[in-house]
Amino acid sequence: MSDIQNFDVVVVGGGPAGSTVGGLLAKAGHQVLILERERFPRYHIGESLVTGMTPLMEELGLVEELDRRFQHKSGISLRWGQDEQPWRSDFSAAGGTYTHAWHVTRSEFDELMLDNARSLGATVVEEAHVNEVLGADGGTVTGVVYTHGGQRHEIRSRYVVDASGQARTVARKMTETKWQDDLRNVAVWGYFDTYAPIENENDILVEAIEGGGWMWGIPLSKDKLSMGYVLSVEQMTAAARDGVGQRQLFLQGLASSSIAKTMVDADTEVELSTARDWSHLSDAFYGPGWVAVGDAAAFIDPLFSSGVWLGTSGAWLAARALDAALKSPADEEHALQRFDSVYRQLFNDILSYVRFFMDPSRRREEYMQRAQEVTQMYTQSSRVGFIALISGVGAVADLVDFDPMGMDGLREILTERAQKAKARAETAAAAL
Repeated sequence: MSDIQNFDVVVVGGGPAGSTVGGLLAKAGHQVLILERERFPRYHIGESLVTGMTPLMEELGLVEELDRRFQHKSGISLRWGQDEQPWRSDFSAAGGTYTHAWHVTRSEFDELMLDNARSLGATVVEEAHVNEVLGADGGTVTGVVYTHGGQRHEIRSRYVVDASGQARTVARKMTETKWQDDLRNVAVWGYFDTYAPIENENDILVEAIEGGGWMWGIPLSKDKLSMGYVLSVEQMTAAARDGVGQRQLFLQGLASSSIAKTMVDADTEVELSTARDWSHLSDAFYGPGWVAVGDAAAFIDPLFSSGVWLGTSGAWLAARALDAALKSPADEEHALQRFDSVYRQLFNDILSYVRFFMDPSRRREEYMQRAQEVTQMYTQSSRVGFIALISGVGAVADLVDFDPMGMDGLREILTERAQKAKARAETAAAAL
């Protein structure tokens, strides 16, 4: 036996993307159900945010709480390329009010986001396991079936949003996914409680490692440093053939980096975690009855900490597109097409730049000039273009001003409707 319930929107996944789209749609007055597989708080990687998220955090009313709870992130310090000296980009140099982001403990941050979605009116069920996507076989998603506490629940909805991360609960049934073969990487990371501050204590430190790969250092607090080594699958496989395990490989990378200088009597026997093969792009971000956001839609190598920003930005766009579609079903296709177009452009801009930046043989000014070209920023400063791109600030106008039913779109829709009406009239006249 199972109960049957109806909602406007079901969101599969309660991480940052899911809680964003669910909370905003509930705030707009829609009936929203968020189904989260785990019980929060739960551990997650992806701990360094970017300033481009600030407008959304303002929309959600969370900036003051983030400032209170988490370490500020002022910029990025880089040891990368052919320049002998390390270099730094300060977020405040991009101008405007977005002078800092945050380094967050994701278990706490994600719980804050999900609780906020509840406070905005979304119904949230944790430890909910989605077993079936209704209508998937017929091409139009109409809801989901999930179990909770041993009970089966059937949910009917106008839309299902896939925010289930790498599980891609809906997207894997409805569209193809392309892995980025040149970004098939492995990350090995751990946490250290004894370290000296890096050059700029609020920065994330990113450093290319001789022989391949790169390392991050994220100061989550004064006594907790997140440190990871990202290298290609080929490097990891070759090391394994030579009998080099993950811990030894991590320590070799650490020994080759300047980050090692920050360690003070560090315990190298800390627990290490790994993740692999994460860079991907779905062929479609939406279809009849469904939308994908966050890692379920796309994810890029974490070089510039773009994961949470990209996921929540897509969720913000999706919330406005779905709000428009729910209020005016005839406008659904246009609203979702605009969502797809802007979201995909954000992804492609970051992806193209990450690929360029992954070559550590260039000079600093080359990286900055390319960033300026990618963002198409009309500025005299390539430095500003670089900061705007890696911080997400360059996309703020597209996100804040996103209107799924803009005037251009309205004209297109009215023209399309007029043409359809004319065709129907001609068909009817011919039948007389």
